[in-house]
Amino acid sequence: MPNVMDLFKGFAPWAPAAGRLIWASIAMAIMLGVTMAVLRRPKPARDATWAEAMAGATWVFAMFFLAYAVIPHEWITFSDQYLKWSADKFVWKQTQSMLGLPWDWPFAFTYQALRDIIVVVVYLVFFGANLALWSLWQKRTVAADSDGAAPAAPEKKRTSRFGRPLRRSGGAPVAEA
Repeated sequence: MPNVMDLFKGFAPWAPAAGRLIWASIAMAIMLGVTMAVLRRPKPARDATWAEAMAGATWVFAMFFLAYAVIPHEWITFSDQYLKWSADKFVWKQTQSMLGLPWDWPFAFTYQALRDIIVVVVYLVFFGANLALWSLWQKRTVAADSDGAAPAAPEKKRTSRFGRPLRRSGGAPVAEA
């Protein structure tokens, strides 16, 4: 199967190496866009069917899989294999003075540590997005009925004098306590 990212070699030589990362990011962006579009619609007045619930669970699982498994893994693979960010490449060393300051840094900072910090930031961004989307999903408004009226509050179920729900609505009226 040809790598479509080879078309971008001329102006972005890193694109073929980051192909899976780019495609996973595009898929995640599309899935987030579809999720945001569904969030704009109000909740239906009826409960979800089993099939709708399973389709939604599969959709959320696919988003979790992309956000927490594929994208961080592909970033680590890209940074290790193409960028060659390893433990022997340093952003700064202990013996290096930085920014013209007269003292040396008390620790070394490697590109591998920078790669891991970027992965942690990716996890935090997606976790924050999860929390925000869950909150927005729960706060959706309920759709109006076909005649345009808001759904009525559910009727209070009648109970017997012992507090148990009645099985039948017909018959002699039961005094409420």
